[in-house]
Amino acid sequence: MIIYWSDEDQAYLVEVPDLPGCMADGKTRQEALANAETIIQEWIETARDLGRPIPAPQGRLLTISEAAERLGLSVAMVRRYCADGKIRAQKVGRDWAIRQRDAERFASIPRHSGRPSARYAQLQQSAHSVADKPAD
Repeated sequence: MIIYWSDEDQAYLVEVPDLPGCMADGKTRQEALANAETIIQEWIETARDLGRPIPAPQGRLLTISEAAERLGLSVAMVRRYCADGKIRAQKVGRDWAIRQRDAERFASIPRHSGRPSARYAQLQQSAHSVADKPAD
């Protein structure tokens, strides 16, 4: 669950990203969380009654700071990637939440920044040292 204050609603809002459209609110964080627990149960019961699938949990959500640390990027760069749609993320209040698996997927995609990554430089150095060895 993602909890944040909404100036527009003058309430705490709780979003449940794994259940589309599932949200609750409250005057306090505790009230919003209690309301969210009720809404989650009602969402699941309604889905069952309608014969709709209940999504499996999609994994832990990361904050921008957590994602930036895991990806080795600045917080500003991660925000930019989220805003540009390069990292799949969900807007939460004024910031973003990123599923751990989406951060991992983004990390696995080769990116070209104009200079080689540290791993690329290591591989190049290893290739040169093998090529420089005299043949037996």
